[in-house]
Amino acid sequence: MSLGKKNKRITIMRAGPATTNGLNEKVKTFVEFGKFWSERLQQRPIESWKAGQTAAQVERVFRVRYTNRTATISPSDRLICDGREFEIIGVTEVERREDIQIVAIAYTEEGLKT
Repeated sequence: MSLGKKNKRITIMRAGPATTNGLNEKVKTFVEFGKFWSERLQQRPIESWKAGQTAAQVERVFRVRYTNRTATISPSDRLICDGREFEIIGVTEVERREDIQIVAIAYTEEGLKT
Protein backbone atom coordinates (compact mmCIF):
# COMPACT_ATOMS: atom_id res chain seq x y z
CA MET A 1 0.00 0.00 0.00
CA SER A 2 1.39 3.39 -1.00
CA LEU A 3 1.16 6.20 1.53
CA GLY A 4 0.75 8.78 -1.24
CA LYS A 5 0.20 12.20 0.31
CA LYS A 6 0.12 10.81 3.85
CA ASN A 7 3.60 12.03 4.75
CA LYS A 8 3.08 13.48 8.26
CA ARG A 9 3.47 11.24 11.29
CA ILE A 10 0.93 11.98 14.02
CA THR A 11 0.45 10.51 17.48
CA ILE A 12 -3.01 10.06 18.94
CA MET A 13 -3.18 10.28 22.73
CA ARG A 14 -6.09 8.71 24.61
CA ALA A 15 -7.35 9.71 28.06
CA GLY A 16 -5.66 7.67 30.76
CA PRO A 17 -6.34 7.35 34.47
CA ALA A 18 -6.89 10.65 36.28
CA THR A 19 -4.25 11.68 38.79
CA THR A 20 -4.09 14.41 41.42
CA ASN A 21 -1.73 17.37 41.56
CA GLY A 22 -0.13 19.05 44.59
CA LEU A 23 -3.42 20.80 45.41
CA ASN A 24 -5.27 17.46 45.37
CA GLU A 25 -7.13 18.46 42.19
CA LYS A 26 -7.92 15.83 39.58
CA VAL A 27 -5.74 16.16 36.48
CA LYS A 28 -6.42 14.46 33.15
CA THR A 29 -3.61 12.35 31.77
CA PHE A 30 -3.15 11.00 28.27
CA VAL A 31 -1.36 7.86 27.09
CA GLU A 32 -0.21 7.02 23.58
CA PHE A 33 -2.94 5.28 21.58
CA GLY A 34 -1.01 4.99 18.32
CA LYS A 35 1.12 6.60 15.62
CA PHE A 36 -0.37 7.03 12.15
CA TRP A 37 0.66 8.44 8.78
CA SER A 38 -1.52 11.41 7.84
CA GLU A 39 -2.02 14.03 5.20
CA ARG A 40 -2.21 17.60 6.48
CA LEU A 41 -4.90 19.22 4.35
CA GLN A 42 -5.28 22.78 5.53
CA GLN A 43 -4.28 25.25 8.17
CA ARG A 44 -6.17 28.29 9.42
CA PRO A 45 -4.67 30.73 11.93
CA ILE A 46 -7.07 32.53 14.28
CA GLU A 47 -6.27 35.30 16.76
CA SER A 48 -8.65 36.58 19.43
CA TRP A 49 -8.61 38.97 22.36
CA LYS A 50 -9.34 37.32 25.72
CA ALA A 51 -8.85 38.69 29.23
CA GLY A 52 -6.72 41.56 27.98
CA GLN A 53 -4.33 39.29 26.07
CA THR A 54 -4.05 38.18 22.49
CA ALA A 55 -4.72 34.47 22.26
CA ALA A 56 -3.79 32.67 19.09
CA GLN A 57 -4.84 29.30 17.80
CA VAL A 58 -4.26 27.35 14.65
CA GLU A 59 -6.81 24.97 13.17
CA ARG A 60 -5.50 22.07 11.09
CA VAL A 61 -7.19 19.28 9.20
CA PHE A 62 -5.52 15.86 9.07
CA ARG A 63 -6.56 12.78 7.10
CA VAL A 64 -5.55 9.23 8.10
CA ARG A 65 -6.31 5.86 6.48
CA TYR A 66 -9.49 4.22 7.82
CA THR A 67 -8.83 1.17 10.01
CA ASN A 68 -10.75 -0.36 12.89
CA ARG A 69 -8.28 1.42 15.18
CA THR A 70 -8.47 4.89 13.59
CA ALA A 71 -12.27 4.63 13.47
CA THR A 72 -12.28 4.96 17.27
CA ILE A 73 -10.53 8.37 17.28
CA SER A 74 -12.80 10.94 18.94
CA PRO A 75 -12.80 14.52 20.30
CA SER A 76 -11.89 13.16 23.74
CA ASP A 77 -8.46 12.22 22.30
CA ARG A 78 -5.49 14.51 21.64
CA LEU A 79 -3.26 14.70 18.57
CA ILE A 80 0.46 15.49 18.44
CA CYS A 81 2.13 16.59 15.20
CA ASP A 82 5.62 18.09 14.87
CA GLY A 83 5.87 18.35 18.67
CA ARG A 84 2.69 20.42 19.03
CA GLU A 85 -0.35 19.15 20.92
CA PHE A 86 -3.78 19.62 19.33
CA GLU A 87 -7.27 19.35 20.79
CA ILE A 88 -9.46 17.30 18.44
CA ILE A 89 -12.71 19.12 17.74
CA GLY A 90 -14.19 16.93 15.00
CA VAL A 91 -13.78 13.50 13.39
CA THR A 92 -15.57 12.37 10.23
CA GLU A 93 -15.43 9.33 7.97
CA VAL A 94 -14.51 10.11 4.35
CA GLU A 95 -15.56 8.14 1.27
CA ARG A 96 -17.16 5.12 2.93
CA ARG A 97 -14.39 3.88 5.18
CA GLU A 98 -11.53 5.08 3.00
CA ASP A 99 -10.16 7.77 5.33
CA ILE A 100 -10.82 9.48 8.66
CA GLN A 101 -10.68 13.28 8.68
CA ILE A 102 -9.62 14.95 11.94
CA VAL A 103 -10.11 18.67 12.66
CA ALA A 104 -7.90 19.86 15.51
CA ILE A 105 -6.89 23.13 17.20
CA ALA A 106 -3.64 24.11 18.94
CA TYR A 107 -3.58 27.08 21.31
CA THR A 108 -0.75 29.45 22.14
CA GLU A 109 -0.50 32.78 23.94
CA GLU A 110 2.82 33.64 22.32
CA GLY A 111 1.42 34.24 18.85
CA LEU A 112 1.12 31.83 15.99
CA LYS A 113 3.90 29.35 15.38
CA THR A 114 3.19 27.16 12.39
